[in-house]
Amino acid sequence: MTSGFEIINTEETGHSRIGIAHIPVVLDGLNMNIEKARRIVFYANELNIKTIILPYSLPHGPVIGFYNPLKLSKQELKKRFGVSKTHLVQKVFKFASNTYGINIFLPGIVEVSGHAIYHSTFLYTPHAEDNNPFSQRKMFLSPVEEKLGFARGRSLFVFNLGNFSYGVLHDEEILIPELLRACRLLGASTLILSASPLLQNMGKTVEIAKSLSYIFNQKLIIPGGFVVDKEGKTQHVTPSIVVSKEGEIVVKYEQETPSLIIVGDEPSKPRDELSEHVKAKLFSYLKDLFKLELNHGREGSPG
Repeated sequence: MTSGFEIINTEETGHSRIGIAHIPVVLDGLNMNIEKARRIVFYANELNIKTIILPYSLPHGPVIGFYNPLKLSKQELKKRFGVSKTHLVQKVFKFASNTYGINIFLPGIVEVSGHAIYHSTFLYTPHAEDNNPFSQRKMFLSPVEEKLGFARGRSLFVFNLGNFSYGVLHDEEILIPELLRACRLLGASTLILSASPLLQNMGKTVEIAKSLSYIFNQKLIIPGGFVVDKEGKTQHVTPSIVVSKEGEIVVKYEQETPSLIIVGDEPSKPRDELSEHVKAKLFSYLKDLFKLELNHGREGSPG
């Protein structure tokens, strides 16, 4: 054990790049959750891990499902759970990322930007020129999210971090193979699926992920963890899963033990110029069908 969590190294070569923080998220325990995350980021840096993925909806715990948000107005949802540009979460993880030189993925966040709220994944990275996080917003909302007044993301892009590139999908977006192919054509070699603990039929989702990883030759990571109440009683466990680009499950960890799971990364490959025609056709289809935009940069920082 290391400072309250276990180190699990699943990378045989020793050239580990990604850490999955399989740690508890306390419902309505903002300060406790931030402290646990800050500590595991520090140890990831000590282990020479350059990218770490934190649990889904770490600040407060999963909003949809555990708090009955349908009883909240949009304004109450923003005030209680929203993460704006000046939120404590932003300050802590921007500081941690720059101090330790580590990329930090924070999935499943209620992002507040002006009058709008988004279901987003943040990336805090020392590579950011203006010190603000990158934000990939969920594009295909669930009926509950639509009823709550969430806005749709309109851009799809990859996070390019040196020799490694990542695409991010949220929940049901894994069911849209065109998005995985688009991420692949944009240069992503690793996909991160931000999956709610209450995502229906996780087993089916994993089987779909295995097939699509094989088809598109992409590693896929589903970060997990476990949700607990303030008395420490576990309410739900989500497995941390890694699917290889060959479509095989190489990690499936579902213990109620705080752990840092270390896995190898896939270096980015040069873009195939012959794919430009295919990419143009694909994004024309996505734009017509889903009103998406092709964006080689970031979608924007929360504000």
